[in-house]
Amino acid sequence: MMTTQTVLTSLLTSLTFTVALNSWASPNDQAPTSREPMQSSQVLPLWEMGIATGAGYVPDYPGSDRSRARAAVLPIVIYRGPLLRIENGSIYGRIKQTSNWELDLSANGAFNANNNADRQGMPDLDYLFGLGPQLIYRGWQDQPGSPTLRMKLRAIMSTDLQRIDPRGTNFEPELQWRMAHVAGTPATLSLSIQPGWGSQSLQSYLYQVNTEEATAARPAFTARAGYMGTEAGLTLTHKLQPDLSWFATARFLSLHGSANRHSPLLRDTSNFSIGAGVVWTPWRSSETASK
Repeated sequence: MMTTQTVLTSLLTSLTFTVALNSWASPNDQAPTSREPMQSSQVLPLWEMGIATGAGYVPDYPGSDRSRARAAVLPIVIYRGPLLRIENGSIYGRIKQTSNWELDLSANGAFNANNNADRQGMPDLDYLFGLGPQLIYRGWQDQPGSPTLRMKLRAIMSTDLQRIDPRGTNFEPELQWRMAHVAGTPATLSLSIQPGWGSQSLQSYLYQVNTEEATAARPAFTARAGYMGTEAGLTLTHKLQPDLSWFATARFLSLHGSANRHSPLLRDTSNFSIGAGVVWTPWRSSETASK
């Protein structure tokens, strides 16, 4: 269901629909931007396949006061076709592209939340995933850190692996910086900041308490659409071999001032999560991607 390292790290680090796009480019190779044409030294295979595995310590959902260890093993598919590309946490449909702007698709995902004490007597939260367009601005590539702005609008859905249900939409503008050869090493450091807004349907799924679900410690609450919080992220990636990379990530989410900060289910206005993992892509085509 999720096929990129960015989606893996989203699963490992939060339910805040980052993901993807995302501040974490694939450790295999960063896709060249429209302002950075592929050079001969950047010849890449047309496709790569492999697996990503990782573990992390993450909150049950945004605003939960309970965190737990999580782990995931996922397939990786990277495709660099002339019109369609799947890499760096995005599905590049190349809908529209200019020297500074690009319109494509992005995806993300998040773990489920079972047996959370604050939600006792309520339905568990299923796995979440989202898909939608993102508008990318690259007009600051000559600035330190080559900042990129990604404006992501996604339809969010939940699944218990037997059925899929719509859960509304969210909008996340993300500003990302990437610095290669950190401290003289081959590693790449990515920094990002990303506020988010959610529809009433999505906010209700996370924070609403219906009358029949209310208790003395959990009063009824009607969720509303609006601001969900702001996430700051830091990710370090290092390519050990052409087919082997590792990553480590840390994320901080502030829910201060969020639209549903008074929900009895929003127990903590600050969440912190960490994760690390390995990406291995031993299978690749002999045919190279077009420049």
